[in-house]
Amino acid sequence: MKANANFEPKIQQTESRQWPVAPASPKAPVFPEARVVPRTPAVPESPESLVSPVSEGQATTRKKDKVLKALGARNACTTKKSESRRLFKLARDLSAIERGTGRELTIAEITPAFQEWYGRSQPFLDPARTRDDYFAELVAALPKVRVPTGQGDTFNKALAAVLKLSLSQLPLIPGMPDASECWRRLVALHREIARRCGGNTYFLSCRDAAKVFPGLSYRAVSDMNLVLERLGVIKIVRVGDQRPGGKASEFRYLLPPNENGAEEDDGGLEL
Repeated sequence: MKANANFEPKIQQTESRQWPVAPASPKAPVFPEARVVPRTPAVPESPESLVSPVSEGQATTRKKDKVLKALGARNACTTKKSESRRLFKLARDLSAIERGTGRELTIAEITPAFQEWYGRSQPFLDPARTRDDYFAELVAALPKVRVPTGQGDTFNKALAAVLKLSLSQLPLIPGMPDASECWRRLVALHREIARRCGGNTYFLSCRDAAKVFPGLSYRAVSDMNLVLERLGVIKIVRVGDQRPGGKASEFRYLLPPNENGAEEDDGGLEL
């Protein structure tokens, strides 16, 4: 059988299989950028530790501002209608620094603390009041502070320490060799508070001082303080306000803080 020269073998054609196209991978969700919350500067816990960074000649302006801004931050408002209360707490902190340095803070030193407070408190402030209104309220509050931050705790600890002293541990009073226990405990209270305030001036009300001895009245303490000033035991830096809730008198203790006053009997005054 002859082969057909024109014969072309038929190739069986099969349909090409169409592979399914994989669906496009879903786009990753786009999240909004996280809001950066400003960190609150670290704040010293005790008022004594606030003093050093703002003392004369002890730190740069940057270090001063850091401490003052920290005070503003920790007193910032977190709720509505709390601005006056929070501002007064800031005033108490600033007053503690003034007490420790023995001088008033300048407007330039108050400003960093206020600016930090104002910036953080804005969402909760009264829109009817301006920045200057709040700044004036802060500055005006400083002389109204009766008990700076930490001062109440200082008095309580000082009183507790003095009440534990035996009669032999109480200071002697120059010019009053036969002073009674009542007088000597009052001097011991002045001495102890002065120690705890680093030898700086301190505030002490007559009503608080009267707690140093049973039956002692605040009127008697007022008279006794005048005598102690004349004897050179204390200095009355500022007389307190004669009204309920007013600012207490400011004192400076003049005798050596680690001595018991008169080391030997001087026999009284020589004329």
